[in-house]
Amino acid sequence: MEHNKLTIDISTAAIFKVAGILLFLFFAYFIRDILLMIFIAIIFAALIEPAVNFLENKKIPRVLSAIGIYLALFLLLALVIRMIIPPIAEQVALLINNFPELWNKGAANFSAWQQYSQEQGLVNNVQQGLTGLQAGLQKAASGVYSFVLAVFSDLMNFVVILVITFYLVLQKDAIPKMFIAVAPEKHHPYLIDLISRIQSKIGDWVRGQLILCLIIGSLSFIGLIFLLPKYALMLAIFAGLMEIIPYLGPTISAIPAVFLALMGPPISLTRALAVLILCVVIQLAENNLIVPQVMKKQVGLNPVVVIVIMLIGAQIAGIIGIFLAIPVALVIGIIAKDFSLKSETAK
Repeated sequence: MEHNKLTIDISTAAIFKVAGILLFLFFAYFIRDILLMIFIAIIFAALIEPAVNFLENKKIPRVLSAIGIYLALFLLLALVIRMIIPPIAEQVALLINNFPELWNKGAANFSAWQQYSQEQGLVNNVQQGLTGLQAGLQKAASGVYSFVLAVFSDLMNFVVILVITFYLVLQKDAIPKMFIAVAPEKHHPYLIDLISRIQSKIGDWVRGQLILCLIIGSLSFIGLIFLLPKYALMLAIFAGLMEIIPYLGPTISAIPAVFLALMGPPISLTRALAVLILCVVIQLAENNLIVPQVMKKQVGLNPVVVIVIMLIGAQIAGIIGIFLAIPVALVIGIIAKDFSLKSETAK
């Protein structure tokens, strides 16, 4: 009985290509922090460049346009901090000071909960948790030096990102030129088109996300100023920031609002229900009216896929990974679509 021998021919070029890819991935892992800063700078540049191009078309030199936009953004940021931080600090301090009283009143009004907590030993568990928290805070206080160094390092990284962003914006089509410089000439037309589409899509997403945060934060403030005037600004800003997290953000932001409305003082189920209804109405308006209008240019992504991508981003890069997960997904989606079209054309 004859046995057919299976032979696989692998060219030297293929071996070198695989080795090159593995070497690149190995090198990229060691410079992942630098690559992350460059990617963030590319996102910032995609956000700013349309405004710079607009001013340049109005005969304003590109350098002056970029500097002017940077100054305007810094002034706007300083103004926002000046207007918002003091009231937020006051509201947070008010919440911290009132929290023991709120909790005690809540426990006193829910005798069943009080009895259950005593039977299950929850009071002791809470006390142990607070003791552990106190020990943790004392330990954290001893590591202030390390914390200051970490903050300084993050600040320096942010400055580097802003500098890279400035130079990317300063030179027209700097991002396509950066990739073309390391790619074979035959791929240049495709790369120029691909990067242009990626820049446009990421820019649309970032601008749309900022508009969503502003709208949701404003609507939340308008409603909460009548229901929870003491904490309206703090909760509204929190709701706006949570809008960055798709699908889960509105639910997360509703939890502290409903809790504070319930605890009072005085404790009020009616007020808590009103806040819950407000959150539901805002979310319905967001899903059915605001998002379709603001994000109509964004690539549609399955909600489950978005959550999985964000979890992966959180595992890889923490909070920053959550924020960058969607732009990365958009890039992957565009490239995957191109490969799919290429495969269909080749058939």
